[in-house]
Amino acid sequence: MSVSSRAALGGKSRSPAPASPLLPPRFLFLEVNKRCNLKCQHCDFWQRDDADKANYISVARRAELIGEFASLNADGTVVICGGEPMLDLEDYFALAGASRRNGIKAVSVVNGTRIRDAALAERMIREGPHEISISLNSPDPAQHDETRGVKGAFDKAVRALRLLVEARARVGGSTRIYVMGLVFGSNYRSIEAFYDLVLNDIGADKLKLNFLQPSFGQAGETDPFFAAQGEVDPDALTAILKRCDAKFGLGFNPLWVEQVGMYFRSLNRVGDRARGWASDGATEAHICNSYDRNIMVNHYGMARLCFSPAFPGMNLEQPGDLSRFWRSAEKIRASMRGCNQFCGISHSVRRESSTVEGRQKMLDHQHNALPVAPADSTSRLVAGLQAIARFGGRLRVGS
Repeated sequence: MSVSSRAALGGKSRSPAPASPLLPPRFLFLEVNKRCNLKCQHCDFWQRDDADKANYISVARRAELIGEFASLNADGTVVICGGEPMLDLEDYFALAGASRRNGIKAVSVVNGTRIRDAALAERMIREGPHEISISLNSPDPAQHDETRGVKGAFDKAVRALRLLVEARARVGGSTRIYVMGLVFGSNYRSIEAFYDLVLNDIGADKLKLNFLQPSFGQAGETDPFFAAQGEVDPDALTAILKRCDAKFGLGFNPLWVEQVGMYFRSLNRVGDRARGWASDGATEAHICNSYDRNIMVNHYGMARLCFSPAFPGMNLEQPGDLSRFWRSAEKIRASMRGCNQFCGISHSVRRESSTVEGRQKMLDHQHNALPVAPADSTSRLVAGLQAIARFGGRLRVGS
């Protein structure tokens, strides 16, 4: 990592933890697009477009990367993301199909607006990701619509969920149907009602909880939603989580519950929360392990170990580059082990799974996966020089 990139982390770094043997990545994130048809207050992607789509890597190249990833970890998972990835429907199904052909799991989070009828719901079950999550911000329709910026968004999301549940009952198969919920200041006291809606009314398999962090893709100097919705009572929230765990048999990981409380205690001390990613605040403890499990590949074929461009990456131009990047990125990992950014609580990067079962999967991977040999010193030097050349300028975490 360049000196200027390290400086961009400001006071958000802590002493790095010691490195462990390099294991294969567990997740490959592939971006389909960067536009969206909602106007979420906690995300700026709807302000973007795909005007430069001609510069994106092809779907065929993304499929090749899935094959390379499968050779690194046959038990890995591809995460199909965007933007709203289902706005490019055939690209979306092409990546799901490539994952299926390579014998690895595919998952995605979508807003549900494209799943409008039984035919598409059945196609999702037959050809789509093995795990489909629909985003919901609240069990209350008005609150969901307000935070998602489009009237009727709640009804479309819930209809999509019901169509998927019904399609699975007709078609069969093992597709998992989830809801990805966002927890923030105005809705955290409604989490119990949220579980009741998702599990008992809709009949989905799980409600996954994501927690408020600086707005994804924040483009401006201020972050109004993060500033307004960061007031969460950590003790009340953890008590609610424990009550839901007992009531719904969720099997929560107590370490995760503790980290959720720690996260909001940290957030409550931040005096400049309105600055979003530019805030000088940080979490008390390091709670991310994205660098040990994730490869994020954006639209242009740039691979990183997290979503932030404050850490160097590598353009995946040649066959085998995915593996070369993973094997040569130890200096990047060393920098990331000292990062206490607020995105550490994100479902995509947090160290602790929300459930005991999920934590066991992580431990099984650590126990059973064969270590990956690091790149030789020459490869590491070349990769490092390339990274410094690309990311020599000052970059802001989370931009």
